[in-house]
Parts: sequence; C-alpha cells; structure tokens
Amino acid sequence: MKNGLLGGIINFSLVLVNILVVTVMWQMAGVPYNGAFSVVVFCALLGTLIAAYYHLAVVVAPSIILNSFLCYDLVISQGFAWQEVMSLPLLAGLAIILLMLSGKYVMVVEALPKYLEAFIPVTLGVFLIYRGLIMSHMVIASPVQITAMGSFYDPLLWVSLPSLLIILALLFRRREYSLLMGLIAAVFLAFFYGLISLPEHLFSLPEGILTTGLQFSFNELFRLAGPFLVVLLVLLVEGLTLGKVVKRNGEKILLTNGAASAFGGLLSGGAMTVTEATVACRFDSKNPIPPAIVSACLLVMLLFCAPLAMELVKFPVITGAVVIGAGCCMLMDLKFLPINDNISILAGIFTIILVPVWGSLTAGIGFGLIIYSLLMACNGRGRELPGLLYPILGLFVVYFMCNI
Repeated sequence: MKNGLLGGIINFSLVLVNILVVTVMWQMAGVPYNGAFSVVVFCALLGTLIAAYYHLAVVVAPSIILNSFLCYDLVISQGFAWQEVMSLPLLAGLAIILLMLSGKYVMVVEALPKYLEAFIPVTLGVFLIYRGLIMSHMVIASPVQITAMGSFYDPLLWVSLPSLLIILALLFRRREYSLLMGLIAAVFLAFFYGLISLPEHLFSLPEGILTTGLQFSFNELFRLAGPFLVVLLVLLVEGLTLGKVVKRNGEKILLTNGAASAFGGLLSGGAMTVTEATVACRFDSKNPIPPAIVSACLLVMLLFCAPLAMELVKFPVITGAVVIGAGCCMLMDLKFLPINDNISILAGIFTIILVPVWGSLTAGIGFGLIIYSLLMACNGRGRELPGLLYPILGLFVVYFMCNI
C-alpha cells in the first residue's frame, strides 16, 4: 500500500510537469487557456484509467515531444489551424488500435527500416533540447547566422539556467522527480523576479471542456499526410521501446498509446503517450491499480487548479528547462542498436541534423527515409525494401510537394 501511494504521487508529479508544459504550448497555438488546461488534464486522467484497465504500471501523460511538434511545427510555423492539427493524434491513435486489433502492426513495424528504432529516440531528444534552448532564451535568432547564444543580461535567462542546472544534477543521480524540482525552481525564480504573482482566486470550476472538445477538422488532411505518419511512427516506436524496457505487455502498451492519443485528438487535448519514467514500474508491483487510483484522484483535484497554472502561460521561459530535461532523459536512456550498415548510419545522421536545423520532425524523418531508400536503390539493394515502405515514402513526397 505504501509503495502504491508513493508511486501514485510521484507518477502524478511526472504527469503534472507534462500537463503544465503542454498547456502552455497549446495556449500559444491559439487554444483558449481554460479549455486547454481542463482538456489536457481530463485526457491524462482518461489515459491513466485506460492503463489501469490493462493492468499496466505506467504513466500516461501528454507527450511533450509530439505536442511540441504539433504546436510549433504545424500551427505556429506553418500556419495550420489547431483544429486541423488535432485530427492527427485522433487518426494516428485509431490507426494503432486498428493495427493492433487486426494483428497487422507487426507487418508495419517490419516494413520500417531498422535504423529508425535507434535514431528516432535520438532525434526526438535533440529536437526537445533545441526547442527548450529557444524557450529558455539560451538560443536566440542571429542576423549573421541562423542562431546565436543568448545574452547573460537577459533576466529571463536567469529563470531557466539555474533550474536547468538543478534538473541536470538530479538526472545524473537518476532522480525521478528531477523535472518537477526544476519546474518548482523556475516558478520560484520567476516569482522572485516579479514575473508572476499569485492569482486572486486559487481554485475554480473546470471550464472549456465542452467548447474546446470535439473541435478537430479534416480540412487539410491531404497536406498533413506527412505529419500524420510522423505521429504514427513516434507512437509506434515509443510503445515498442517501452515494451522492451519493461519486458512485458508490449501489445497492451501500444493499445494504451493508441486509445489515449485518440481521446486526446477527439477532445482537443493533443497527443497522449505512455512513458517509461514511471516509478510504479520500478516497484515491480503486481497490482498497478493503487498507483493509478492515487494518480487519478490527484488529477481530478488538479482540474480545479486552473488559476494557479495560468500564471505559467505568461512566460513560457518557465517551462524551457523542463523541455530540455525531457530531451536529456531520452538521450540518457538511449541504447543504440548494433548498426553496421553505412546507409542506415547516413540516413540516421541526416535525420538527427536536419530536424533541429529545419525545425521540422516531418521534414527531417521524411528526408532521412527518402535518402535511405535512394541509397539502397543506387547500391543495388532496392529489392530489400519492403513493399509497404513505398506508400509511406509516397506520403512524405506529397508532404514535401505541398509545403515547399
């Protein structure tokens, strides 16, 4: 019982960090704050209950990686409406559920080049670190080159830099609460510098769920074919990777990924995923229900705390160090596959470099797959490419043609 209570509390702290960061992202993308906060919390609650139904000792949270991609890449940078972007996690989640129920997911996984399993986590980690550096004002635009180092005279930098050092120090010791402590430090520093203040009302009834939910749109689905593949690939790779880490329940983890993300798109909460940063896993509990109940109860209470969380929206720099820390977590847990194929290495390196340089997961991953396929064909190995890979490449080509 003690382990279940402690696991639920720490799992909630992990979900809380993701909720606050992702809410800021969707608010910047144009979703009304009250609706964004309430819906993201509600979707995390649903995901937690789904995981408990499948008896999984994992935490389900809004994905910082995928929601960063959806908000910054597609809405802010490319100008898609957030309602149009919400269709991607909905369709990707439904696709995973259909693949799992039909038993076809193995065929899809086998059709993907093996280098993706190793290089996608690296790419996602680098992508998050780059986004966090920009949010933290540690990286700024430069008139001479693409980017430059931020100024130490910028007071906002001194909100994010100390909190980042705290996160890195705790990550070195493998502390599960490292991101939470970094966020608390950033909030304290922002309060010290007078950037935020306590709201007049600390609590309020949940608002905006009915008006924000069910707002997805399929208007630009043709142009969003490439991003849809990226969301689907990330959900599949993350689920398969976590299944190998916990060494059991791989299919249930994928089903949870799909169901939670489908609910996230349906209710306009964004992409939801399971994550291995779950204390209940380390307790090796045979009964994951107690941690899930504790986390669910705390999430219900969080629904009434929108005024407190709203202060963070004013200064996204507060969450910048947490985004960097999330990227570092992915790189620290990285285990490379034994890749001796030079073509795979070249395609993976291009993916890692181009994603932050172009600022697009879709363009980086898609270009890497196209380079991989062309090099295989040029070296007389085109017959080794699975037939299912060709429609995937076609969708990425359509994306490039529609967005160049």
